[in-house]
Amino acid sequence: MVDFLLSIVGLAALGGGIFEFYKFVTDTTPGGGHMNGWIALGLAVIFCACALMLFLRHVNKEEEIHITQ
Repeated sequence: MVDFLLSIVGLAALGGGIFEFYKFVTDTTPGGGHMNGWIALGLAVIFCACALMLFLRHVNKEEEIHITQ
């Protein structure tokens, strides 16, 4: 269940980050769009944190195979 939630939050942050970065890059007003850049950066950090937590939850979790099986 936690893996599913981390995946959903991570993908939502990725999509939002891409959208905000696109708005930041295509803004034509002089000096504008700085808030979009900060939002995109924050969403990228959230995505990286979710991906790291999802990866670290599965490290060293291998199934034990007993000799008698």
